[in-house]
Amino acid sequence: MPHKITKRIVDQLSPASRDVLVWDRELKGFGVRCRVSGAKHYVLKTRIGGRQRWLTIGRHGSPWTPDTARREALRLLGLRAAGQDPAMDRDRQKGAITIAELGARFLQEHVPQHC
Repeated sequence: MPHKITKRIVDQLSPASRDVLVWDRELKGFGVRCRVSGAKHYVLKTRIGGRQRWLTIGRHGSPWTPDTARREALRLLGLRAAGQDPAMDRDRQKGAITIAELGARFLQEHVPQHC
């Protein structure tokens, strides 16, 4: 049964042998997931371009409260309504080169030839 996700609902969640999901009754696709480890994360499940997409908003605790997570979910749904895919943006950032990789590449490719 869906509930309005409040701090009380999130605090009452306890880990089980599988992940526990509680969906919000006011905002479709918004929920909180309690992992087996006890970690609680706010999530948004939506369809974009015919594909089901899961977005993890953040871990429960500062700065993520049920209200701030709900506002972020509304922002993400607004992006979806505007034709953007926040999940694709996230996936694209995962493939970006890190500073450590850039430094190693610089030392490997540039330094031997120019220094």
